[in-house]
Amino acid sequence: MYGFSHTYSEAGYIRVDSGLSRRSLIAGMAALAMPGALHGAQDEAPVPQVPPGASPRAAEHIRQLRLDIPPAVAVSHSLSYRLSVREDADSRRLDVYRDQTKGRAPVVIFFHGGAWRSGHRRQYIPLGVSFALGGITCVIPSYSLAPKYKFPEPLKDAAAAINWVRDNIHRLGGNPDRIFLAGHSSGAHIAAQVALDSRYLDFHFQGKGIIRGVVGISGIYAIGPGFEYAFGADPSYWAEASPLHFAREFAPADAPPFLLVAGTEDAPGIEKQTEALAQALKSHRVLVEKEIYPGEDHSSIIALASLRQSSLQEQIREFVRSNS
Repeated sequence: MYGFSHTYSEAGYIRVDSGLSRRSLIAGMAALAMPGALHGAQDEAPVPQVPPGASPRAAEHIRQLRLDIPPAVAVSHSLSYRLSVREDADSRRLDVYRDQTKGRAPVVIFFHGGAWRSGHRRQYIPLGVSFALGGITCVIPSYSLAPKYKFPEPLKDAAAAINWVRDNIHRLGGNPDRIFLAGHSSGAHIAAQVALDSRYLDFHFQGKGIIRGVVGISGIYAIGPGFEYAFGADPSYWAEASPLHFAREFAPADAPPFLLVAGTEDAPGIEKQTEALAQALKSHRVLVEKEIYPGEDHSSIIALASLRQSSLQEQIREFVRSNS
């Protein structure tokens, strides 16, 4: 999303807590960027490269992103949240960003986008740092990807990550009683579905009540044709995977508050699905905030959310503060 490639190396497993120098930290981050992303002297922070084909709006935000990690921010990388002996065991690990100068902060668990078949947690370093600087402990998991691992495997991973956070985040600067979910695109689908369909958290003996709020950024909330590679070909099964279906059919009066955002230039159908989910939740008296950002598209809006100071980053921070 920010010009990072989907590949990564062991050099990218940066553990601030283990005493790596800041120079080594920056070098490790540069290894995750696309070729040519590091500009200037070696001691300077790397600059994100705008990927080919990025919209002018996305390019504008990406150029403003910062990849340095301030001294106050501690990062714990590649923590396993679900036992796995698969070759892609890294897909069941997470990273934690926190302000180590403060006490236990509210927690946002962010699920990345990528149409359920691509993406990696390490692409979202600027987002994790921005949340930490805003007084929020940010957890970014990777999860199982299609087509090898279809629905509901990513949702099982998400529930396992939430359960891990509930049990362990107090050791890493987070408040286990102040857990929020967030996601972009397919990640917003995952966040909303786990918050509305109790079966996933019930498996871990955790109720939906542990979720204090959900932030959906340009989310996909109704599964349909075109996503067979991730959800199979049975339309009746698609409803089981659709947050909009659960919001309409199961009267989720106990659902947490939602903040739903999208852009006026978003991918086809995104703004319509955002409005439909907002109305369905409101009809069951769920608290919903909805915002459509003028000029933002599907990629630019997540870059906007990742800026250390932006209207969307501040809106998310305020949503967390108000519901903590």
